[in-house]
Amino acid sequence: MATFVSPAAYAASQTLAAQGLSVKRSHLSEVIATLLGYRSYAALMVEEADATKALHLDDAEIIVLNQALGLERAAGLSLQGPPTVAACVAALKAAANNDDTQVFDGLAEFYDLHARQELVEAIAFDDAVAGVMAGSNAIYPDDPEIDDECPLTADLWSAVDEWRIEATGKMVGEYDPEDDRMFNDDTLHCLGWLDYLKAGRAGLVFSESGAGAESDDSWRDDEGYGDLSVPPDTSDSLA
Repeated sequence: MATFVSPAAYAASQTLAAQGLSVKRSHLSEVIATLLGYRSYAALMVEEADATKALHLDDAEIIVLNQALGLERAAGLSLQGPPTVAACVAALKAAANNDDTQVFDGLAEFYDLHARQELVEAIAFDDAVAGVMAGSNAIYPDDPEIDDECPLTADLWSAVDEWRIEATGKMVGEYDPEDDRMFNDDTLHCLGWLDYLKAGRAGLVFSESGAGAESDDSWRDDEGYGDLSVPPDTSDSLA
């Protein structure tokens, strides 16, 4: 059983009571279960008791909450949705963080505060990407540019054993003064990904990262440049 669920329900009940809202702790446990990706507290209990699963919620390094499902469950219990869910989210963050687990409001916050930088680093330090850089005759002093908004992913809360998030981006090269070509402003089109093992419906345990890139040197075809890797033929002008 996830050890932080009951303390979170109690903390949420105290917060709501201070706001003048009396909510049964059993109802708050239901809302918390749905925030954790389950349709009910009973479903959470069944999965947490499943000894065939290698990982459970207490094993999670990261928890990504499903607030839409939490609001839906609160409405079904005739609770005031926004304050109830807000109290449960705050309580989950406090209770789970005591176990060094990062808790995020949803996928957007997970991407903004964690995954985006991890994807940038996955691309920047990948050996395969470094190989493409080396062949481009340019230098790449800046981090990869990737999307600011969370990319589309497979549904995190329905994924059973594994989950992946990936993002595309680019790296723009600059002239390398130590190279013997006068123009080498290549762009690399990149893809980075992070793989996680699932720990419960909302929990993640990092597995591995990877990346790839391909060089876009379409500037070679621009009028006036041609293939700058070979010297121009000046024999006619010297005749």
